[in-house]
Amino acid sequence: MNISSHSNILPTIAAFDFDETLTDRDSLFPFLKQVVGTWRFYWGLLVLSPILLAYGLRLIPNWKAKEAVLRYFIGGLSVDRLQTLSQDFARKTISKLLRPEALKRLQWHQKQGHMTILVSASLEVYLQPWAKEIGFDRVLGTQLEILENRVTGRIRGKNCHGREKVDRLQDVLGNLSQYSIYAYGDSSGDKQLLEVADYPYYRKFSDDEEPIAKGQVIGWERGLMLSVVLAVALYLIAVLWSGADRVLAALNLLPFWLIPSLLGVIFFGYYLRFWRWQWYLKEMGYSVPVGSSFRIFLASFALTASPAKAGESIKSVMLKRRHDVAIAPTLAGLFCERFTDAFSVVLLVCAGLSSFANFRWAIATIVALQVIAVFVLQNPKVLKRHILKPLARGSKLRKIAQKIETSIDSASTLLQPRILAGSTGLALVAWGLEGVALYFIFQGMGATSVTVYQAILIHTASGLSGALSLTPGGIGGAEASAIGLSMLYGVDRTVAVTATFLIRLMTLWFAVAVGIVAMLAEQNRLAAPKT
Repeated sequence: MNISSHSNILPTIAAFDFDETLTDRDSLFPFLKQVVGTWRFYWGLLVLSPILLAYGLRLIPNWKAKEAVLRYFIGGLSVDRLQTLSQDFARKTISKLLRPEALKRLQWHQKQGHMTILVSASLEVYLQPWAKEIGFDRVLGTQLEILENRVTGRIRGKNCHGREKVDRLQDVLGNLSQYSIYAYGDSSGDKQLLEVADYPYYRKFSDDEEPIAKGQVIGWERGLMLSVVLAVALYLIAVLWSGADRVLAALNLLPFWLIPSLLGVIFFGYYLRFWRWQWYLKEMGYSVPVGSSFRIFLASFALTASPAKAGESIKSVMLKRRHDVAIAPTLAGLFCERFTDAFSVVLLVCAGLSSFANFRWAIATIVALQVIAVFVLQNPKVLKRHILKPLARGSKLRKIAQKIETSIDSASTLLQPRILAGSTGLALVAWGLEGVALYFIFQGMGATSVTVYQAILIHTASGLSGALSLTPGGIGGAEASAIGLSMLYGVDRTVAVTATFLIRLMTLWFAVAVGIVAMLAEQNRLAAPKT
């Protein structure tokens, strides 16, 4: 069908979803965080974690989880106060969330004289003031129930999601077949809206544009929330299994100065890993100021509790936005980080197991496989010839093949012997320091039979097990392995559980906390007006 001829026959409607279509992330959580403050917001997520977990497992519907969140954060708020906070959010924050390409498309429709309608599951109370300012003709969002001039936290009517979006459009416009409809969405919640459109656009804004990768830019709160929920559930079960009173007794054995001292040691390990990253950037030809690079590096820790730490790739996006550093080479740098981490962990595990004759053949096999992997990556011609060339023959895959080739070239540079030896050495020290921290925890709790080498083996082997489990942050796999290995070396069950959770809090969750602080600081810098 010819777009222009069809549009001339019927009145034209352009219906836009809001979250992750017009914006680069969900807007409800930033709104709630601005309303209640950062620390109360994250505490609330912890309190609500059972409900959020049930929603994540699809045990309760979207609207029910949403009402629970709204009741907790804004239930009882006066209407006047809510409107003031909503207008403040619309004026100060929404502009920082918007996709430039989405705004450009909206403006195109407005110049054509099309009726523009915002159809979103987001709260209408903060969409209205922003949409009025930007020039939308109508706003159809989720409405809040008000009783005695106060917000109850319940939804009035239905959550504007899925089929409800189409029903709301029909309530306003009548028979939709009387219109030529453009629709823009990003998720399954927009499926029905896109189905009724003459020109549906899923994660893109024109016919010649590639779809936007979901969550491409800083939708980091969701990943963090899932990881926290999983961890809280697991740790609660383990504490109940060991006995809460015995766990508290084990914790009381530790001197007060030990934890802060060990956190300092662990943070020094992060510092070593940062210089490895900065070294990679320099070798790839990028000069990023140390202060900004360090903040971005630490900010990526906010998503370190992701499968294989894949969420740390957010630093590639942040470097692109902040310093216009190409994404493909920095993703190669991230791969080399994970590779040298794995290399160092395997070396430490092999060193710990070398005294066991039964494991020597396994150790030799693992080392041989790593040497082969290094050789292949240092000499990428085989990969290019047998994988990339066939991909590049298809026009649709040519761009992907080019990006992969750039990443392979960067990785081969970073894995040359001099850089590989230095970066692996830094990783060995960083991982070793965390193992030493576990050793001092064991000593403080009276498990004096565990040697420093055994503590390093327990920590590195459990970390490797967690990574192979592919759960967020290795949650479950790492803890089970650490507890099992500790008990294998003669550690009491309660001490094994307590020491494991303590070292996980001091490594994984300390990193996440540092990452959140750095992420918030970096987002504020990005949002600040340039002078």
